[in-house]
Amino acid sequence: MLSQLVTKLITGEAGVFLARMKRVVALYVVMAVFALGMAMSLLLALFVYLAQIFGPLPAALGFAGVFLVLVILTYIAVIIARRPPKKRADDRLQRDIASIAGVAAVSNLPLILGTVKRKKSLLILPVVAAGGWGVWRAIAAYKRDGRYD
Repeated sequence: MLSQLVTKLITGEAGVFLARMKRVVALYVVMAVFALGMAMSLLLALFVYLAQIFGPLPAALGFAGVFLVLVILTYIAVIIARRPPKKRADDRLQRDIASIAGVAAVSNLPLILGTVKRKKSLLILPVVAAGGWGVWRAIAAYKRDGRYD
């Protein structure tokens, strides 16, 4: 679209191109209004259907709840989109590093499993670590519940 505008500016036909673009934009606006009307009619039909099944008040409260959740999700998306570009770049870098680490771990998995097959004693360390973590969690839960003072 931009290349067409530059080409038309160079050849001197920009007026014709802009007039055509105005018509296209006007048609898109009309189409958007019709689509909005269609969406509202579908929502109204859904409301009437749900009101017949559940009653008008529960259907209205359900619609309000769903739209509240949609507003909250949209607000979260806006907050994420407004983050500074440096923060987004840092997030991308962290995702890339995690992806590379995952690929490295998966690519080394046959070597690790082959080593574990040859030396079964290597399984002791993860089993002891998992068991210790479970005991630690059990003791922490026991203390937290107040049975151990």
